[in-house]
Amino acid sequence: MKRELIFIALMCMFSVSVFAQKQVVSGVVRDSANSETIVGANVFVKGTTYGAVSDINGNYSLSLDKGAYTLQISFVGYNTTNKSIVVGDKPLKVNINLKSDLQLEEVEVVGDIAKIRETPVAFTTILPARIEERLSGQDIPMILNKTPGVYATQQGGGDGDARVTIRGFSQRNVAVMLDGVPVNDMENGWVYWSNWFGLDAVTRSIQVQRGLGASKLALPSVGGTMNITTKGIETKRQISVEQGVDLEGKLTTNLGYTSGKLKNGWGVTLAGAMKQGNGWVDQTSVKAWFFYTKIDKSWKNHITSLTAFGAPQTHKMRNYKKSIADYDTAYAKELGVKPEDFPKIINKGIGYNAHWGYIKRDAEEWNAEGTARVIDPNAERKALNEMVNTYFKPQFSLRDIWNVNNRLMITNIAYLSIGTGGGIQPRTSLKPTNLISPSDYENNPGLYTEDEIGQINWQSIYNQNTKLINTGFGKPIPPVDSAYSWTLCNSKNYLVQNNNNHFWYGLLSTFNYKLNNEFTLSGGVDLRSYKAEHYSEIVDLIGGDYAIDKADLRNNYDADSSLAMKRVGDKVNYYYDGLVNWGGVFGLLEYKVGKISTFVNLTTNLSGYKKVDYFGNRESDWKYKPGFTFKTGANYNLSEHSNVFFNLGYLSKTKDFKYYFKGFTATFQPDSLSKNETVKAFELGYSYNSRRFTANINAYVTKWNNKPTNQIQGKFTDPITGNEKYTYGDIPGMDALHTGIELDFIYKVLPTLDFQGLVSIGNWIWDKKVDNVQMYFTDNNQQAYTFSFDARGIHVGDAAQSQLGGSLRYEPIKGLYFEGGATFFDRYYADFNPEESTDADGNAVDSWMMPAYTLVDLHAGYRFKIQSLKKVNFTIRFNVLNMLNSVYISDSKNNDTYIQNSYKTFDARSASVFMGAGTQMTTSLKISFE
Repeated sequence: MKRELIFIALMCMFSVSVFAQKQVVSGVVRDSANSETIVGANVFVKGTTYGAVSDINGNYSLSLDKGAYTLQISFVGYNTTNKSIVVGDKPLKVNINLKSDLQLEEVEVVGDIAKIRETPVAFTTILPARIEERLSGQDIPMILNKTPGVYATQQGGGDGDARVTIRGFSQRNVAVMLDGVPVNDMENGWVYWSNWFGLDAVTRSIQVQRGLGASKLALPSVGGTMNITTKGIETKRQISVEQGVDLEGKLTTNLGYTSGKLKNGWGVTLAGAMKQGNGWVDQTSVKAWFFYTKIDKSWKNHITSLTAFGAPQTHKMRNYKKSIADYDTAYAKELGVKPEDFPKIINKGIGYNAHWGYIKRDAEEWNAEGTARVIDPNAERKALNEMVNTYFKPQFSLRDIWNVNNRLMITNIAYLSIGTGGGIQPRTSLKPTNLISPSDYENNPGLYTEDEIGQINWQSIYNQNTKLINTGFGKPIPPVDSAYSWTLCNSKNYLVQNNNNHFWYGLLSTFNYKLNNEFTLSGGVDLRSYKAEHYSEIVDLIGGDYAIDKADLRNNYDADSSLAMKRVGDKVNYYYDGLVNWGGVFGLLEYKVGKISTFVNLTTNLSGYKKVDYFGNRESDWKYKPGFTFKTGANYNLSEHSNVFFNLGYLSKTKDFKYYFKGFTATFQPDSLSKNETVKAFELGYSYNSRRFTANINAYVTKWNNKPTNQIQGKFTDPITGNEKYTYGDIPGMDALHTGIELDFIYKVLPTLDFQGLVSIGNWIWDKKVDNVQMYFTDNNQQAYTFSFDARGIHVGDAAQSQLGGSLRYEPIKGLYFEGGATFFDRYYADFNPEESTDADGNAVDSWMMPAYTLVDLHAGYRFKIQSLKKVNFTIRFNVLNMLNSVYISDSKNNDTYIQNSYKTFDARSASVFMGAGTQMTTSLKISFE
């Protein structure tokens, strides 16, 4: 009821409409240097979100009430221009000339921004106004769900833990670029969005290029490329402050300052943000900060920029999926799960998080007799989470853009990234028996509350580490190990932080040379060096005095057993350095004449890998592997409204760092297991652009051979003792075929009403039988066993293969907007478990297909001024995500052996899942000073 009342009250606040006589304001947007018309320029009424986009002939049209306005005209590669107008009784003609901006040209060249009716790739560009309106406190990838072929989820729901797939390829295979600088992890290709909190406040645009994309660099852009560009010297002077809050009480504060272009060519952009509060998932609080500084200097034919930003943060997580009935038994029954197959822990709600519990650290010093610890009856009972991420990854860059003459531009970017921190987890993975069960609650009256069912029984672990143990053979004994100490307690399980402290620097040098009116040649070098220190460090002994760990093979434990006694701050389990060197050379030749534009792109790179295993007392040599890319494509403008394009490419990609080594050791895998991945891709598309209607349709096929999978988990049962141990492994190479068709369009029904839609239908299938996959024990990283499997015909999971969406956006009066939309996801297969992917005869069985679902969202806002404060703008925003409170599954794994009552039935009973978020609401107030 509280949610509904808030929703109704806020909607009433926004429900205002005024109707007046309007006049048409129209004109043509041109390049001031050559008078060519500009397609896709944004013409907005300043202080509002109302505007238009210039068509194929550069024409734009707006309907405005009588009065005085300021038009703000912008386009990538040009200075933003403001033009004052007065609308009277007759239509008004306003032509606009935009001046090219040196810095924005460089962003277009170095960032490889695709252009309408010119660049032969499928792409979608999201501008700052839409980012501000739709993001609603989410991680950046979540706004991309309204892009065809893109699927993003919050995974476990922890802040910054989102992931995105494009055309069925995970974000490890999606190149993310920030102002032209690659940000994918150098060892595993992942992008940790918690490191980029606050970046939306300084984002100029996000462009998603699907497929191999238009980037000149040798990038892992199999699924696509995300180009994020930030604001700079071209932005006008402004100071802003914004405060947002969601239903959970999470507060987000943003501060911003942009100087615009100052005297003597200087410009400064500053931003800061803070986020603190709880998430919609139990015990997933976050505390994060963000800073951004950019100093620009324009001198002679140069613009030099120094940028520094970072987001130190700590957030609690939910990493492991659970059975559907753990969250909601009614929903499980709908999907065919029988009550007798339910796990012991049920109906905890969609926000259920099993990674925490309560602990009372009440054991103090040993008594004088040394027979027991003194108990503190006043000790406080506190919540403890087993999954916590703390990280800080500041990034610095120095950029120089040299416009040598009207034909040659040279850009150099030197950058540095320093990462420190890691994630907390138990040294030995907790099992379902470590959770408080219904019988624990029933058999121990007063010890637990009913809400604690399903949470970690930390108290039991603490007591085992600190208090007397009843052996059943007489007098209880303290938890000591006489081989190490008669008085100190030995922790059997404890918390460690797995750290990744890296130092990454690089140089990206690019030239762009206009050979003549038809040909342009660009190219350069991409140099990177990366070193990461990896180790596991004890952070909480959970009551004990020490723990035993013999992973450091440099020690002689027979001669001195105390060397195995580890305390808080000591390294355990593993300790190694991962080193990666990268050198790339790239070239791009573009041809543009009349209706035709085409390109040929060649890249080559040399990747070097080395590991220093300190615990194993072994250092590998450097191993260098070459890779290359060939891409070509062409665009042909059939008419003033229509164009067709195609692109094709071949990519020979070196594998990620970990696939070259055996487990945690510094021993290289056989060359047969570290062969390059190969990707063949083809895409064909058609676009239509007019003043009122724009549509894009394209079809693609991508064949990926020798694709390694991310780490898989398994379970090993000792045939003698019957004890179970967790295992992990990597599959060195699989084959997959991804095909599909995508459509997106926007129709301007009225000058104040837009209808936008999208359709995406994919068919993504694994296509290989794999033999002798090596698995390792999780606890000691030793070899466990091998297995083989057949994945031929199994659908690729982790993303919906069918997507349908539509939205309406209405702006009834100046500054007021409403947008409502729905997105339908279907043919979404659970991520397959290779060990459990075949039937008794070894034949491949397709993964469980999750139920389809629809999400309905609402966005509304009002930007206005107060008469007495003419240079101050106020913006109120209100967002409702999943307005109908749909129950749905956002992520799933097929036949998961880690859940309670694990089965191998390829259905809802055997799957582990994350449930998606219910209705989420946010509201914010922004004040901007011009």
